[in-house]
Amino acid sequence: KKRRKERQMRFQAGATAAPAEPPSALDSIYSALSSSRDGESSFGSKKKKKSKHVGNGFVGTNQSLEKPYLRLTTFPKAEDVRPLPVLERALQHIKARYHTEEDFAWANEQLKSVRQDMTVQGLRNAFVLEVYETHARLALEEGELNEYNQCQTKIKELTLGTGAGGASSSAGDDDAVALTPSKKKSKKSNKSSMKLIRQDEDVADEFAGYRLLYALVQKNWGDVNKELKVAATMISAEDRRVHEEKERDERMSGCRHAQLVVNAMVQCDYHAFFVLYENAPHMSCYLMDFLLNRIRCGAYERIIAAFRPSISVESIRETLKFRDLEETRQFLKSSGAVFVKESGGAPPFFVDTKTSKNSS
Repeated sequence: KKRRKERQMRFQAGATAAPAEPPSALDSIYSALSSSRDGESSFGSKKKKKSKHVGNGFVGTNQSLEKPYLRLTTFPKAEDVRPLPVLERALQHIKARYHTEEDFAWANEQLKSVRQDMTVQGLRNAFVLEVYETHARLALEEGELNEYNQCQTKIKELTLGTGAGGASSSAGDDDAVALTPSKKKSKKSNKSSMKLIRQDEDVADEFAGYRLLYALVQKNWGDVNKELKVAATMISAEDRRVHEEKERDERMSGCRHAQLVVNAMVQCDYHAFFVLYENAPHMSCYLMDFLLNRIRCGAYERIIAAFRPSISVESIRETLKFRDLEETRQFLKSSGAVFVKESGGAPPFFVDTKTSKNSS
């Protein structure tokens, strides 16, 4: 909640009256985030599907909706594991409580516990996918990239089959302790465990966009190139033409948005970046938060090189979307900017761009 309020303040501070066009993109972000907590949104499944029990034959008997997450050292007893019907009710319980209390620490532990119970039973169905999608979105909202990446890796394995059978970045939690009561596995079990789960097109586009942005945040250019190829296959030529005509002023697909963010970062097009930031679909803005300092540093170098003899602190604040003038001055000081001295010891309102350029 604090992160969302800070982001709202950043774009509201110093804002001038704007013509009555469609609601601001930032409003759309928060509207989408709020709606993501109801039953007809991307926070859960758009359509409730009956989950088919696909597992390894082990079925738990625990009936608790809440259960603490404990790292396993041995295969658990049936009375310590919840079966699929109970897990489905537990997920709805977690969503409902998080909607009202927004207690991420509690929700994170409970979702990890649900994931652990699914793992030890070898479940692989639409419900499993829903759990990981839900946890990924919560982790994004909280800025927990490690937790998000564990979920992202599992979602990719469930829907695309990548990472199966090898070490993955999800190692270290319940996915890494897939203990089984027997070493023998039937061919039927192996075949079902590798069956891919179909993801809704809109959700697939959403998470493909997240994967591309995450690779960009991590500066993993190999993965950036791979995800760009995936994104390209998900966007038809017609879609691309339509999006180009809209010139980034309306909500777009997650993949297309992520592609444009990559272009803006590579070219240090900070104007385009902040337009995309305000118009980010789904929860992409939370990943873009981790790119803010990088784009601002590149923008600062270009601004002090382009403007002479000075530029106002307010102009920089508005261009780079800082919360207020004090935050802007702190950034400028850390970047080595030289201010024009004001009489009477007043806070500086202008940056001496020529001196700042020579001192950088």
